[in-house]
Amino acid sequence: MNKLHLLLENVGDMALKRRARRIIEELELKSGDSILDAGCGDGFYLHLLSELGKFKLTGIDFDKNALASAKNNLSGITGITIFHGSVMDLPFKSNSFNKVILTEVAEHLPDDLKGLKEIYRVLKPGGILVVTVPNHNYPFLWDPVNKVLELTTGKHIKSGFWAGLWNQHIRLYYPDEIISKIKKAGFKIEKSENVTHYSLPFNHHLLNFAARMLYGGSMNPSLAKEVSKFNVAPKKKKITSVSVAFKVVNIIDKLNDGVIDKSSVSVFIKSRKTNHN
Repeated sequence: MNKLHLLLENVGDMALKRRARRIIEELELKSGDSILDAGCGDGFYLHLLSELGKFKLTGIDFDKNALASAKNNLSGITGITIFHGSVMDLPFKSNSFNKVILTEVAEHLPDDLKGLKEIYRVLKPGGILVVTVPNHNYPFLWDPVNKVLELTTGKHIKSGFWAGLWNQHIRLYYPDEIISKIKKAGFKIEKSENVTHYSLPFNHHLLNFAARMLYGGSMNPSLAKEVSKFNVAPKKKKITSVSVAFKVVNIIDKLNDGVIDKSSVSVFIKSRKTNHN
């Protein structure tokens, strides 16, 4: 997976980088696989997959702005089809896909079990579903504001910059909660892991600030290109403020190697559709 390492080197969000690596590693990719990214957002996972082999790639998202970004980010890449639609009512025939990615999506769904059952329907028998969701047992440093609020008042900030990990989310999940939902949808659980514990202080807010600058158009175009996760980092990097920042992030992220048995930013689940309809 040396190519995957290179593709992820320019990702400044350590939690995203960890999630992406585990998702790709556990998909058991085979040439010709039909893969659905359910809730594809800006198309990052479709971009990664397009660089790693010959697959039939499909993305779907309910957010039209996200889809516009995806189409822009994936322009010029063949073999990818993107749909506007809901995970709750997928516009695909039963048994259509070998693999499905559902990353940071279930927490947005009004009925997460119904969405998971829809994915079960469109996945072929024996097919793999990989899921990531935000962990309700998240690290204090990742989102100190909400952690303090939840511990002292039982409440959290629901939207806006200071909402942190809760922003636009209907729910967060404890690992046993998401495992239970996936099982109820009919899947067999194969792996469950906590992903990313160590981070910078106020990490989620730092990422939010950077994203607002990048996607709000207030960032210098050359700098925006330098920090874009869609750009492959050059083998010989110039020493810049961005490269130094990435180096610091990667040093901290190195602490997340190995099994994490404490709080984490994300929960990763690998599951499989049983071999019957």
